[in-house]
This record gives sequence, structure tokens and C-alpha cells, in this order.
Amino acid sequence: MKRLLLLIALFIFSIAANAQTEYKIESFKTPLVAKKMLFDWFGKWDKVLYTEDNQILLVWKNRNVINEAPESFTLIASSFEDGEEMYGIVQVLTASQHDALAKDSPYREYINEFLKTLSKKEVKNRRFYKEYIKLEY
Repeated sequence: MKRLLLLIALFIFSIAANAQTEYKIESFKTPLVAKKMLFDWFGKWDKVLYTEDNQILLVWKNRNVINEAPESFTLIASSFEDGEEMYGIVQVLTASQHDALAKDSPYREYINEFLKTLSKKEVKNRRFYKEYIKLEY
């Protein structure tokens, strides 16, 4: 069990170290907006990670985001909420674990447009919440 926790902690550290840039989606309804947005587009996540403070990270691996690029990406969705604001966060890594949203990334503009387009789509399907609630309880 300790070994598994150590591996998860190292994986989370690796994600945080590599994906330093994030795409924020503000919401007045729910901080889960980024998680639901990716679920609606890609389906159920591939992996669930928990941070030290029990925040849930949803991970979609090897996803084609840019039609013209042979590159596949890992997308990580998290959420933030405090008394003043709430938003969803998406981080994107290339197959070689580089930050795809970094200023010098050749994919930055395309991925920003992709995420912007997704964030404007509103899907009324409640299937995401039925799946997500299983993670919290």
C-alpha cells in the first residue's frame, strides 16, 4: 500500500512539474466544469488521482486533440473553489510529457482553441455527475 501511494505521489509530482501551464474555465454554477466538459467530449476518464489534500484529478490519456497533428495528448482536469471564485482547470501534456500549453509549445494555440470551443458547448446530460459521485463516496 505504501508503495502504491509513493508511486501515485511521484506521478502527481511528475504531472505538476511537466504541466506548469493551465487552462482555466470560470463557472458560476460548479467548479466541476472542466471535468464535465472533458467527460462530455472524450467519455469516461482513464485514471483518477488524488492529491495530498484529497482533490480529485481526472486523467484522459492518449487523446487526439488536433486533427492535423500525429501527436496524442494527456489531459488532466481539476477544480478549484473558495468563497470568492470557482473554476475548472485543464492541463495538457504531449506524449513525451511536455507542457502542451507552454508559451513555446507548437500546440498551444490549437489546444487553446479546442478548449475554448469545448467550454462553449453546453451538454445537459447528467451522466457525468452519476459517474463522478462514485469517486467522492
